[in-house]
Parts: sequence; C-alpha cells; structure tokens
Amino acid sequence: MVRTPAKLSIDDRLARAKARTDRLVGHTASLFLMQAANATVIYSPALAEQIPTSFAAHAFNQFQRSMHLFELVRLTALWDRYGDDRESIPTIVDLIDHKVILAKVVDAERSHYLNHPEPRDLTPSEDPAYVAMKAAWWEEYQIKWAEEAGNRAQDRLKFAIERTREIAASDRLKALIEVRNQIAHNLDFQPGTNTPTEPGRTLKYGDEKSLLEDTVLIADALHLALNGTSFMWDDSKEQAQRWADELWKNCKFEIPKSGRRGSSPPAGQR
Repeated sequence: MVRTPAKLSIDDRLARAKARTDRLVGHTASLFLMQAANATVIYSPALAEQIPTSFAAHAFNQFQRSMHLFELVRLTALWDRYGDDRESIPTIVDLIDHKVILAKVVDAERSHYLNHPEPRDLTPSEDPAYVAMKAAWWEEYQIKWAEEAGNRAQDRLKFAIERTREIAASDRLKALIEVRNQIAHNLDFQPGTNTPTEPGRTLKYGDEKSLLEDTVLIADALHLALNGTSFMWDDSKEQAQRWADELWKNCKFEIPKSGRRGSSPPAGQR
C-alpha cells in the first residue's frame, strides 16, 4: 500500500480526491441509520426497560455492545490514515494538500462562473447603448460572481484541511481508533476503561456522535469544493430516523423474569 501521494501526478491526485469524496458522502450518510438505531438501542430505555432480570439480559447486553462497536468500526474507517486504496478523510486531504492542487481547484471554480452563459433577456432591445450597458453589467457581475465562488472554494478547502488535521491529532479520535483496533485483535473492551496500549483519554459514550457531526461538516466542504455539488444531509438524517423508528420503536419483548443464579439485569437498568 502506498503511504504517500507524493509520487502521483497532480491530475491523478485531484481525480482520485474527487472520486473518493463522492464515495465518502455515501459512506457518511450510511452512518445516519446506524446512529438513529443506536439512539434507541443504546441511549434510550425504550428497549432496555422491557428486559427483566434474566438470562436474556446477557444476550441483550451483548446486542447493545455489538451495535455500538459496529458503529465505531464504520465511523473510524472514515478517519484512517492515508492509504492508496482508502476512501477516508485523511486520505482525501493528503491528496489535495498541495499548493498547485488547491490553486487548480479554486481556478476551476472561478472559470466555471466566468464562462457561465449570459441569462436570457426577457425584454430584448437592439439599441446599441442598451446592448453595451447590458454587456458591461454582465461582465462586471461575472467577475464578482466568480471571485466570490473562488473564495468560497478556498475557504472550504482550508476548513477541511485544518479541521481534519485537528481531529486526526485529537485524543477523542485516538481513543475511538484504539477501541476499533482492540476489536480487530479480539481484545476485550468496556467503554470508560483505559486502553491497554495508551492509558490517556478513555472512550466515552457519545464520542461517536460528535465525530460524525464533524465528519459531515468536512465531507460537505470537500464535496462542494471538489465536486461543485451539495448533498441533502438533513433529509438523509430524517429518512434514517424514520426508518429506525419504524423498526425499533415497534419492537416488543416478552421475557419472563428469572431470579435464578447467573441471571442479570440489562445494562440500561443497572
């Protein structure tokens, strides 16, 4: 696996960044459904309060942990370091973080608006003075429009690069990735405990929510700057919430209570 994009051509780096950003948007949006499901499964008592002290509670606790950890695995994959075959945010940022590439993106955005066709005149006139005035107005407007568009692209790229570097160095992300790595190596994990290799900040329930929010902001900025298009993030979130509610809020458990030794209450009721 290539560990740096330095050997790639400028055009190849930009093309890869655009394609991977497009796919990043899809990967990010797919996490909305998992987060919406976990809002009920983990963070709400809606299911946990239906589970009595019983042997079934052991299975329910494992179910909650599995749902939580799978979301962490999917989310942290979007924050893996540069890899030639990866579609992570750091990979995309490493591909574009070059002054020639950044200038190329901004210039392309300006050119798009400078070459935009003149709007249709609904009150045309053949008067030379009017035609000249209209042409002068359109040229002035295009230049201003293009400059503003270029500045927006520049700001979005700057934000995406700087925020990615900040998050990549954060204790929050390090804790999340450490947990993911433990899962990959079949090590035990309990939220709120120190990791065996880095005894610094511990993972906290809810870290994944704030990281997904940051991921959306960066993915949106990259998509707008590199591909010149937006994504309906709010609509996607609302749809995911509807789907999750339709399933999880209609789940009903009927489990007999057990007082036998070895039975356990669900985690949400302890």
